[in-house]
Amino acid sequence: MFSCEQIGWIISDIFRTELVKQRQDTFAFFDASRELSLSEIPQAVRMATIQQVGLFFGFEPTEFVNLLDLTEQASCAYQQNKFVQLATSGSTGMPKQCLHTEEMMEIEGRCVGKHFQHAKRLITLTPRQHLYGLSFAVFFSSLFQISTKPLPPIPLQPWFSLLRSGDIVAGFPLFWEYFLKAGNTFPKGVTAVTSTGPCPKGLFDGLKHAGAEQVIELYGASETGGIGVRHSEEEPFQINDFWEVSSDGSKIRRKGIKGWLPFPDQVRFVPPRGIFPLKRTDRVVQVAGVNVSLKHVEDVLQQHTAVKVCRVRLMRPDEGKRLKAFIVLNPGYHEQNLADIRDNLSKQLSSHELPRSFTFGESLPVNEMGKDSDW
Repeated sequence: MFSCEQIGWIISDIFRTELVKQRQDTFAFFDASRELSLSEIPQAVRMATIQQVGLFFGFEPTEFVNLLDLTEQASCAYQQNKFVQLATSGSTGMPKQCLHTEEMMEIEGRCVGKHFQHAKRLITLTPRQHLYGLSFAVFFSSLFQISTKPLPPIPLQPWFSLLRSGDIVAGFPLFWEYFLKAGNTFPKGVTAVTSTGPCPKGLFDGLKHAGAEQVIELYGASETGGIGVRHSEEEPFQINDFWEVSSDGSKIRRKGIKGWLPFPDQVRFVPPRGIFPLKRTDRVVQVAGVNVSLKHVEDVLQQHTAVKVCRVRLMRPDEGKRLKAFIVLNPGYHEQNLADIRDNLSKQLSSHELPRSFTFGESLPVNEMGKDSDW
């Protein structure tokens, strides 16, 4: 299913993601037109990328002199293994590798891709080493012979002239929110797709008002693959045909494969095959379109000698769209230690994980029932 050229795309996106993650080049992912030169890539980024490529394609990379060498190694590994391993969000601190065989990908591609098989072009705005970007760049385009084009997710572009009738644009909620705030509209015949996080109320209507012919939301996770599809925020996701559903609607399993899987979220089941996701079960939230583990951020924050105990949560809508932290300090420490605490966090967390607001108190905030409360 993966051509050598497509494997090269994936490796380039892994490099660019590592450049951003290690803050060697904050805008690397947005400048995909610029060819990567290994001589310009810091050693730490190079080594991290080699490790990620090896995990993704299931092999031990040897030293290489250019990206073509690494691409050929990965291509040979894929031809032998016929699988890839998608990582869950590294922001959890404990990323897991989720194996997806070529057979699984083809079954999923034919099922989910039927919603896009009449497209003239697939536009992906997400990295191609992740399930969502991979689906549009490889699964659907390979199975239905549709051209694909990656574009940087920058709302302030001339989108009306960049897009054309027959395009399917795979974006994500935060991008689409800013796309609409920027006053963008769609040319006739364009479909907007959203995934990776909960769709904010009103986004479907906003995109349709901006001229989208249809809006489609995909639901899934790296651990499972695609789970369901819906065409309106009022309707439940319809579980994809390659899944069997337990009688109580609490679990799913791929047809022909033993072992039930829980949904990645708490869900409300709507018989016979509908679900409404309610909330994450693992204290993972979306920050600027990226999954962030609140527990991981708390664990890192609490490693600091000044911190006795802490809580981290998303800001309220009126406060912003980032994380905030509440800290109870150990004896002998003061709020003036915040600069040192911030500096320590910046060395261990990504920009999405860094709290933007800090509050100090003598005890964690709780409500009248003794449960955690907002501050």
